[in-house]
Amino acid sequence: MKGSFPGCAIGAFVNGTENIPSFQTMIGRKLAVVLFYVHWQEPFPLAEAETVSSNGSIPLITWEPWVTQPQGTLEAIVSGSYENYVRDFMQAAKDWGKPLFLRFAHEMNGNWYPWDGDHNGGAAGAGAYKRAWIYIYNVRRELGATNVDLVWCPNNIDLPGESWNVLEAYYPGDRYVDWVGMDGYNWGYGGWQDFNSVFNGVYNRLIKLTQKPLLIGEFATAEQGGNKAEWITAACLQIKNKYSRVKVFCWFNIDKERDWRVDSSGSAAAAMRNSLQDGYFLDKIDIPT
Repeated sequence: MKGSFPGCAIGAFVNGTENIPSFQTMIGRKLAVVLFYVHWQEPFPLAEAETVSSNGSIPLITWEPWVTQPQGTLEAIVSGSYENYVRDFMQAAKDWGKPLFLRFAHEMNGNWYPWDGDHNGGAAGAGAYKRAWIYIYNVRRELGATNVDLVWCPNNIDLPGESWNVLEAYYPGDRYVDWVGMDGYNWGYGGWQDFNSVFNGVYNRLIKLTQKPLLIGEFATAEQGGNKAEWITAACLQIKNKYSRVKVFCWFNIDKERDWRVDSSGSAAAAMRNSLQDGYFLDKIDIPT
């Protein structure tokens, strides 16, 4: 059964697969999962997937439909405007043949992507999203790409906070989903949020929604506003002791909106390294196909 292994797999976005070795050295563990991003119409990332696999890791590909109809992205997908691209990508993933996670159109309950509900008709957006998701699922099924696990991954907060935009409205159903994810950050302003403040609400909603295995697609904390090292230490303890359904986490390791990197300070890097020596955190997992 998917996600039935004990413990939680260590994953990260390391801002380029060439950075995998140095990141692993920094945390003192290997990565079981490596997150990276592919924009439509980029082809299946064979070279990156091979690099990840040769490291003994599983790729977690975030597949982002940045397309030419930003106000009608979802209906364009459903109508078959990208049929050739979708099939070519999925066929290439199947031909590669090794296990991978495919996180399609994440954070759909936010208001910052052309595939979210807010950009696809507001109250009608959730239905359009589910149709687009099922379209992708059906292509995978028709092609027999059984090595591809589809990951449905909302944001931890519904934005805008309207009744039509609740994350549950976007869920296409267990039949069409392999893993369920969640993304969240401590931004370090407007009140310092510990890991539990970021994830407790969405976690409890998701475990009521489905029995599918859970993963954290993206998470990190800023330095400013609190103690990053203490945040990391507490987060790892909370994942182990309070979030037993979470089977994979992926740290977002980049200096972007904030300096999310593990080594934004020496104390933060030491906290992560020390926390991950716990055997609960796994540096290799097997995902049945």
